[in-house]
Amino acid sequence: MEPSGRNVLGIVIAAAVLLTTAQVLGLIPGVVGAGTELVATRLAGELPVTDPTSASWVGAAPLEVPLSGQTSVTPSNPVPSIDALEVRALVNATHFALRIAWDDETKDNRTTEVGEFRDAVAFQVAPPSQLPNLCMGAAGARMHIMQWKADWQADIEEGFWDLQDAFPNFWVDYYPYAIGEPPYTVPDAFPENASVYLVGYEVGNPFSQPLKVSPVEDAVADGFYTIATQPNQSALGRGVWDAGRWSVVISRLRDTGDPMDTPIAHGDIVAFAVWDGASGDVGARKSVSTWLTLSLGSGFEAQDPVLRLAAMTAVALVAAVALVLVWRRMKKPRGGSGGT
Repeated sequence: MEPSGRNVLGIVIAAAVLLTTAQVLGLIPGVVGAGTELVATRLAGELPVTDPTSASWVGAAPLEVPLSGQTSVTPSNPVPSIDALEVRALVNATHFALRIAWDDETKDNRTTEVGEFRDAVAFQVAPPSQLPNLCMGAAGARMHIMQWKADWQADIEEGFWDLQDAFPNFWVDYYPYAIGEPPYTVPDAFPENASVYLVGYEVGNPFSQPLKVSPVEDAVADGFYTIATQPNQSALGRGVWDAGRWSVVISRLRDTGDPMDTPIAHGDIVAFAVWDGASGDVGARKSVSTWLTLSLGSGFEAQDPVLRLAAMTAVALVAAVALVLVWRRMKKPRGGSGGT
């Protein structure tokens, strides 16, 4: 028996309901969408705060964020080095995490030599504002910025990369108070008075610190050229480069208790920036997004394996019932007279 238009419509509706249910439960990913709202998916358990490869990201609908060149201040970048980002957001009762992914043919994670520039990505967040066009904030409109840096992560995972690593034949005859003989290693050979001769390290410049805890810098800005490292660093993250694509997680507590941090809340305004080291991006020379609104009201994914199995079973039962009902309707004889 050929299915009627009503039966076909029933099948389509049932399939749409099942697809939507599976996406909400996180059993299959949503489609990539472009818009002005970043919707975070809620999880019951812990977030993958430093794992961009976690299966938990599958249940978060990706948002395509187009980028443009930064032309407001110098050094400018009229043509964006990176065209777009794919952003996914997860949230639970205490934490918030982003996975930011983009295509990049080269992995640039060193900045020791002149002409070397890092790959990096930054997430900017501020409370709801009537002036969301303020890129780096302004007096009375502070912006909270969390920037992941590829070279910082390389220092954590591979060890601090110093001059003697970039230039194997580099030699220093003498460092006052340094321990041992050249070539000296930082910070092992520079205790107490010896560290005075490493100016950046001594004054606490975060770029000069050989022992880093996180590859993400917590900073604030009150306008162009005002960005400053926060005394308290609470952001975490990690990036993975694979086959010409970066996937980076930036995460933190929703409310750190630090007055310099912006609490992660529904309705916050957010924006992104990315630096491509191979293109010479550094400082204000970057690719930037427009402002987005953050939504924390989407979905719920149970991370407990038993609950997840129960959710999958429920979807399967709904599908079975829907198919049985549609099949019975298709088998039901049509009305009207017939002859032999």
